[in-house]
Amino acid sequence: MSHIISPMVFRAETVREGRGFSLAEIQAVGLNAGEAKILGIPVDVRRKSSHEENVEILKEYVASAKENEIKVPAPKQTSKGQRGRADRGITKAGRKLRGLVNATGKN
Repeated sequence: MSHIISPMVFRAETVREGRGFSLAEIQAVGLNAGEAKILGIPVDVRRKSSHEENVEILKEYVASAKENEIKVPAPKQTSKGQRGRADRGITKAGRKLRGLVNATGKN
C-alpha cells in the first residue's frame, strides 16, 4: 500500500495488510478520524474490530509524529473544477443571457 502506516487485519488463520485503522483503534489512541487523516493515518470506517497490535502501532506512530512534527502534504485535486461560469460571455446563449446581443440577433 502507499500509506506510511498500515494496520494488520486478522481473518481466521490469515493475517494481511488492511486498508485503514478502525475508529475504535483510533479512539483508543486518543484521536478522532479528522486528526488521524491530518497525521496521514488511513481510516477505514467499515471496520468494526479493534486489535491491540494495531493500537500499539498507532501509539508508536503518533509519538514519533509529535516528536518529528510530521507534516502530510495536502492531497492533489482529482476532479475538474466547476464548468460553465467562465464561458457565459463567449457563446451566443451566454451573450443573450447577459444582454449583450442586439434585438436583431446580431452582435
